[in-house]
Formats: sequence, structure tokens, C-alpha cells
Amino acid sequence: MKNKFSTFFQFPTSLRNGFLALFLLVWCLLSRQLWALSFLDANEKIPVYSVFKAEKQPVKQIKIPKDFRLNINEADLQSLDILSIPDFLGRRWVKYLENGGSFKGVGDVKKLYGMSEPLYNSISKYLYVKEAEEKQRKPFFKENRVYRCKTIDINEADSAQWEALYGIGPYLAKRIITFRESLCGFVSVDQVKETYGLRDSVFQSIKTCLTIENSLKPCISINYTNQEGLSKHPYVRYKLARAICLYRENNGLFQRMEDLKKLPIVSDSIYIKLLPYITLNNL
Repeated sequence: MKNKFSTFFQFPTSLRNGFLALFLLVWCLLSRQLWALSFLDANEKIPVYSVFKAEKQPVKQIKIPKDFRLNINEADLQSLDILSIPDFLGRRWVKYLENGGSFKGVGDVKKLYGMSEPLYNSISKYLYVKEAEEKQRKPFFKENRVYRCKTIDINEADSAQWEALYGIGPYLAKRIITFRESLCGFVSVDQVKETYGLRDSVFQSIKTCLTIENSLKPCISINYTNQEGLSKHPYVRYKLARAICLYRENNGLFQRMEDLKKLPIVSDSIYIKLLPYITLNNL
């Protein structure tokens, strides 16, 4: 024993200090673990975490009444306790429902954190989802509602007359009148719904209140109106106005209204919309 002890002091000082430090570290770790275990309840068992053992552990048999059924979207702690759901998982389930969550199918409960496959298989036959009952309501269409109103001439009505109609306020009345003036007047009631910001439901509600008393005269000469004047019309704008002026420069005056269709930019729908507003003569 004396020889072994004297041999230890033959090592270099740095090596001896290293051995002592390692010994003290191991002693501290063991002492801390023993101190922590001393506070555990004598009857409490320390769980052993092992992946292989967990897989081989048999699933606990749950005694559940045969007629027991649980709507997974109406679960509470008491009903989950009947299914022997662990407390932590039951609280998580109920908290999910209280926060506005819902399950669309029974299989969705497997998404709960902590729900194992064996546990789900043992309780799935007791679970169900109650389909939401659709409230049968009588269909209601605003466009079919009939409002009492005085008939107005859409080409003559002022702001006050427009504002008297359902859903038309001061700003919308001003927009309708501005659009009418830029067109040189309406030629059909349906043109009113082209006003920016006018909802179709509102237009359908007031359509029976609208009428046209007098027909309009053309306000655009495709042979004599300059490009700036042409481009101001909502149905012409800059591109078509430029195309009309180029045609006049290269081919002379338009001889017929149908000549307007020779321009690639003019489709049949644009031609039909423009026809009431254009003329070959000088205004």
C-alpha cells in the first residue's frame, strides 16, 4: 500500500491535479443525484424511458360501458376520464375545444400531441362527430325586393332625385351625374350600372325606378372631332382616339359608320356601344 501511494506522487504535478479534479467532479455528481433521490416519495417509482420497452408494454384494458358514446367536439374532463384518457391529454383536448377548435372527423384526435396509436385504437369505437345541422332559411335576394320610389328620368335627374333612391348617397349620386355628362347622356337604363362604385345589388333594387324620356343626339364626330375631344369619351379613350385620327390622316374622312370597324381596336361590342354617340357630320 505504501508503494502504491508513493508511486502516485511520482506522477507530474499537473497530472496529479487532473486526477484529483476528475475525482471531485464525479463525487459531486453522485452526491447531487443521491440528494435528489432522497426527496422522492418512497412509494413513487422512477419511470424508465426505453423505446424498446415502451413498444412491448401491453395496452391497459379500459373498462367502458357498452352504450357509452362521446361526441369529440363536446368532450369534457369527466367524459374523457371514463375513457381513461391521461389527465394531461384530457386537459389539452378540452383546452383545444375551449379555444374555438373543432374536429371534422374521429381520426383528427390523433393529431393531439400525446395521443398514441394504441390509445386511439382502444377508444376510437366510442367516439363520433355530430354533423352540424344546417339552418334552413328562406332564400332572400335583394335584387327581388321592391322599393317604393318615384320614377326619375336618368338623363334629367339631379343629385337630390338620385339620393332619394335606395342605396344612393351624395358621392354616388355625383359619380352617376359625372359619368352621364362624360357619355353625353344615357341611351339605356342598364348603362347606369357602369358607374364606378355602384353595386349590382343596389342597381337591381332601383332599376324599376329609372326611365328615359327622350332620345339623345350624337355628340362625337369621328371625322371632325380632334384627338383630345375624342379621348374624353368613356367609350373611346386615348388608344381609340389615336387610331381614329391616324385613319383620317392616311385614308381621309370616314365615308360610312361601318368604316369604323376597319380599325383593329374596334370590336363589335365597342362599335355597338359607340354607335348612338357618333356621327360623320361636323357638330
